[in-house]
Amino acid sequence: MGEIKIDKRVRKTKKLLLDALTTLMKEKKVNKITVTELTNLADVNRSTFYLYYDDIFDMVDKVESEIMESFSKAFKEFSTQDATYENTLSFFTYVFEFVKDNSGMCEILLGPYGEYSFIEKFKRVLKNSQPNINSKNTEIKNEFFMPFIVSGCIGTIQHWLKDDMKTPISDIAVFVTNMISSPSKLILIDNKKG
Repeated sequence: MGEIKIDKRVRKTKKLLLDALTTLMKEKKVNKITVTELTNLADVNRSTFYLYYDDIFDMVDKVESEIMESFSKAFKEFSTQDATYENTLSFFTYVFEFVKDNSGMCEILLGPYGEYSFIEKFKRVLKNSQPNINSKNTEIKNEFFMPFIVSGCIGTIQHWLKDDMKTPISDIAVFVTNMISSPSKLILIDNKKG
């Protein structure tokens, strides 16, 4: 019972620190943030901060690693499924739900004050997950298809975050799935509307 209380307390403290970090990273680059201003904003002792992290960079690195680990685990599960429209839609629904659940940190890490290294790690996770996306493989597609998809997904996520996630997850997931599954059909649909 005591262990559960400690675990809850640790999670609560880390959440306070993360919220403070998110707030500060909206205002300035990570190398301009001090432990003192972070702990003051979080209302946490400096000594408590140092129980979990060596410095601000270590904290950002650990937060990024936790996000990537969660992402990787889920992506590996999706990559074992058949490349059906429904599975691809599930995959992208998960991606956008994950981003929404972690929107504060994703907005920071993928935004103007974010670290370029995070975007590169994010690309690697998406690329390495190799979700089964319907595409008839040619040599060119094998080499360029995933980088194209990954960059497009990151751009879409960045735009969606910038737009305060106004578009419902179900709609954005269908849009991305349609773009990947049959982009010509999507373009024809848009042309018919116009």
